[in-house]
Amino acid sequence: MPNRLIAPNGTAVVTLAATESIAIYGLTEGTVFEQVGFPNYPVQLDLENQSTGYVVLGPYASGATLEINAGPAGAQYSTGVAPLVFGTPYQGAPGALNATGALTAALMTAGIVTSTATSNPTVATLPTGTVMDAALTNMGVGDSFDWSAINTGSNSFDVTSPGASHTVVGEDSVAGGNSGRFRTRKTAAATYITYRLAS
Repeated sequence: MPNRLIAPNGTAVVTLAATESIAIYGLTEGTVFEQVGFPNYPVQLDLENQSTGYVVLGPYASGATLEINAGPAGAQYSTGVAPLVFGTPYQGAPGALNATGALTAALMTAGIVTSTATSNPTVATLPTGTVMDAALTNMGVGDSFDWSAINTGSNSFDVTSPGASHTVVGEDSVAGGNSGRFRTRKTAAATYITYRLAS
């Protein structure tokens, strides 16, 4: 699994690169501190978050070093440009792609993509495998996630391949007034397949 685990009442120190975020999920309350300080001065901890459930922190423009203190049930986390803790009952705010353009990893991992499909067809180009790897740094070969496209427009919403590094299997067009269910799977380094599962 791509999730990193923290044992019950355990601690993890995580370093994020510039522009990365972190997604954390815990059934009991945990805390997140950012390590701050100055040269030749002991590290100080600045409280970033104290919560139960699912939280996304960042992006951190210049990167950050975070200390995660899990609660008695432990915690799971994932890092990257569009981090996602897989297998959790979380639904973020749906993203929208209303005109032809890039279907980003952030839109896909949000779980629901809406579209009014203003062009005929509205072409949604999947990210390349390299872009997916950069966005989902903890995703391993064989890992997958599901997402849906809801087309409220009258034109079709067509999910298309950017090339060999991210291909589409099955019907790629979501007709106007319909929805489509997809599964995106990592098959090798910088290589993905998105499958059409259902209408």
